[in-house]
Amino acid sequence: MLLTTINHAGLNDLSERRLAAAFAWLAATDLSSLECGRHEIMGDEVYANVMEIVTAPAESKAFEAHRRYHDIHCVIEGDEVIYVAPLKETVPLTEHDDAADFRLIDYPAHLSALHLRAGELCLTTPADAHKPGCCLDAPAPLKKAVVKVAVG
Repeated sequence: MLLTTINHAGLNDLSERRLAAAFAWLAATDLSSLECGRHEIMGDEVYANVMEIVTAPAESKAFEAHRRYHDIHCVIEGDEVIYVAPLKETVPLTEHDDAADFRLIDYPAHLSALHLRAGELCLTTPADAHKPGCCLDAPAPLKKAVVKVAVG
């Protein structure tokens, strides 16, 4: 699933080769057995970060954005709510950290919420601000993989 606006759809540079590698890895891997940390798929072009966290109320988290990578958020165990907003309609809270490919974004006026369950995924692009790791009702354990797919 790709959630975007008609006006922003052209900003989503989605490489078929890299996305195919990401989805093939997700389909062929026993995700529940993965240890936390980085897992190589295609070097810096495509790799996965596996993490175990406790989800938190949305109000306690900030939106984030990236420039060099799409994020494929895949829930392995638990539930997660991810909020998404068009980046062009937001205000940055921090300068972009080029080394970490990360910046924080102020709470946008227009946003959408996605509820992901185990085995479900969504893709956020550099045209999106997103707030992952939010709880549905109350904080709960979450194991997920974020597959980083290089732009272009």
